[in-house]
Amino acid sequence: MSYRDEVLTIPCLGDEMPGILSEPAGPATASGAGAGAGASDLGVLLIVGGPQYRVGCHRQFTLLGRALAAGGIPCLRIDYRGMGDATGEARDFEQIDDDIAAALDHWQQQRPALRRFVLWGLCDAASAALMYVQARADARIAGLCLANPWVRTQESLARAQVRHYYWERIRQGSFWRKLLSGRVALSAVRELLGKIGQARGASSGSRAMHYTARMADGLRRFNGPVLLMLSGDDLVAKEFLDLCRSGGSAWDGLLSRPLLRREDLPDADHTFASAAWRAQVEAWTLSFATSVAQGGQGMVRPSPDAGVADHAVPSLAAN
Repeated sequence: MSYRDEVLTIPCLGDEMPGILSEPAGPATASGAGAGAGASDLGVLLIVGGPQYRVGCHRQFTLLGRALAAGGIPCLRIDYRGMGDATGEARDFEQIDDDIAAALDHWQQQRPALRRFVLWGLCDAASAALMYVQARADARIAGLCLANPWVRTQESLARAQVRHYYWERIRQGSFWRKLLSGRVALSAVRELLGKIGQARGASSGSRAMHYTARMADGLRRFNGPVLLMLSGDDLVAKEFLDLCRSGGSAWDGLLSRPLLRREDLPDADHTFASAAWRAQVEAWTLSFATSVAQGGQGMVRPSPDAGVADHAVPSLAAN
């Protein structure tokens, strides 16, 4: 199955957001609804983390959208207001609920057969997806795909650095040999002590993470299936796991919720920069979305030898 791309112009509170809709290729219906081969009532809205636009780092969002369409699942990716080619004032991931809702509304107007949606987000776009379901309780949201969710504060960064970098460093004999020989400056030791102090500050009640509390509440309240994809070589993913383990009652048990499917790429970086990592994310997303589209719970994993459909992307034009 191949795909086709179409440009949409999405109105949002007086501004306009461009969207690229990738759909399974096939004959359009007489009503112009564009229901091609493999059409269903479910689509994936790809929310872009910032500061980026709809193409993504190393074209990953363009390629993901087309991979889903080639596999039978339509995908819309947008520039939210103030980003890329959209009009309006710049805003951050905590302020795009209206943008997400406008994209879903317009997509349904253009494709009336659509009834359900999966929200897909990387980094702070994953955070935005969780905050959207927490704030809107939108019954159209049938699933969430969350890649390396962003939960950073100054304290969480210091805690992750101490746990995942400095602690490993001070356990190495080479560190102490360099320290005793004068090849490690005392400033490095002071930096470590400072990070420890910041991390302790987080555990002493100074945590003021309103947006992360919204994320946790959204994940706890959402009753549908969730695909969580985490990179092993990514401090952002480590911060998220640390918060799930030590973030208090708001985060207790969220990683063991019944409909959460967790997939790990141990060597991958934050944006899944290699072709192999990107293909794996595409395969996981497609298997999840296909299961949800068919009334399942997204837990079915692709077989090891079944990659994403051979959806050769003929053009390298960035769109």
